[in-house]
Amino acid sequence: MFKQITELSGNEWYLIVSLWIFLVFFIIVGIMLFRMRKDYIDYMKDIPMDDEEPGHADLKN
Repeated sequence: MFKQITELSGNEWYLIVSLWIFLVFFIIVGIMLFRMRKDYIDYMKDIPMDDEEPGHADLKN
């Protein structure tokens, strides 16, 4: 199996690079989610239900 990975002939490099980009992106997103503060998560969670946002008062009528 490792012999197939090490003997690449051109187009396979694009596949490996795209796999690494995919993995790095989701690892970074996971780290950001675990480091996020609880109060920020609660604030973002309550935004859709908040009726007192400026700029949306005229939509109530």
